[in-house]
Amino acid sequence: MKRFYVMASASFFIFATLAPMGGAVAQEKKDETGTDPCDFSSKFMPYYRYTELENDVEVNEFVLFGMLAFNPKFAFTYEWPVAKEIDYSSVDAFKQFQQSGIGGDLPPIGNQPGGGGGLPFNDLESDGDVVGMGDLNLRFFYQIDSLRFTFMGGEKDFSIFPVVETTLPTATEDILGGEAWILSPGIVFVFDMPFKSPPLGLGFFASMNFYDFDALKDSSRDHTSRYRGRWFWMQPLSMPAHLKDPEDKGWHVFDLAGLYLLTEFQPIYDFKESDFDFWVGPELGKILRDGYIFYAKPGFGVDNDSNSGDRKFTFELGFRYFFE
Repeated sequence: MKRFYVMASASFFIFATLAPMGGAVAQEKKDETGTDPCDFSSKFMPYYRYTELENDVEVNEFVLFGMLAFNPKFAFTYEWPVAKEIDYSSVDAFKQFQQSGIGGDLPPIGNQPGGGGGLPFNDLESDGDVVGMGDLNLRFFYQIDSLRFTFMGGEKDFSIFPVVETTLPTATEDILGGEAWILSPGIVFVFDMPFKSPPLGLGFFASMNFYDFDALKDSSRDHTSRYRGRWFWMQPLSMPAHLKDPEDKGWHVFDLAGLYLLTEFQPIYDFKESDFDFWVGPELGKILRDGYIFYAKPGFGVDNDSNSGDRKFTFELGFRYFFE
């Protein structure tokens, strides 16, 4: 655990120093929370996440996450677990391996690209704990003018645009990553909620839909063939202070201004295993001042198989900063 905190702290300070060099570009749609996929603006969004799986594996990771916008229509995100710890010490199969020495494979780490696990027990240290960096995820977005529409008399927007995601095997330990180059072409749908009056009329729904497959992989790894959805319902709860008063540059930490609820739903279907998984995570966030957001996000697996690699519980804390 100590190595995890050292790596996380060092990585945060390095990237916090370098991140502002990315600058910002003009944007066609202003997003106050950093959650709207139609808003292509440069931002830095690191987070910490704890994950407990149905098979009793625990994962701690500090992730450098951000968006770099080349122009209002083309941008990419990077998502890199620069400090990742996987703890197998509570897994029954690992305890049996320690006692008997009989081989077997480590349980998988979820059903996300680059999750890790799935290797022989002999690859793991005796304490059941491994720390290092994980696989790098890149996601490229491109907005097409002909696929942007309006409805309700032009008051509401609806957009469709392609996305291509790739996961690169950058993990410092084989167990911490997937040892595969995963490609994930997808399509994004974003539409304003069809209500005229607040509060529901201020929200939007976004649906990112991916098909994951392995372009290249290590021979020890299974093939990947999976649908992965990331669906979001964004609902503002209170007006940010800087929108009430554009001259307000103060910090609003202890009041109720700038609250929002972003609920994420993840339906996942593994075609190879014929297995369906569903996860939901309600994010409660607060706009502290213009361009600064803090959030907390618990997550829960729904009707998962026991002793599987599906997520039982997750908890995420994050921060978003918009480049000016």
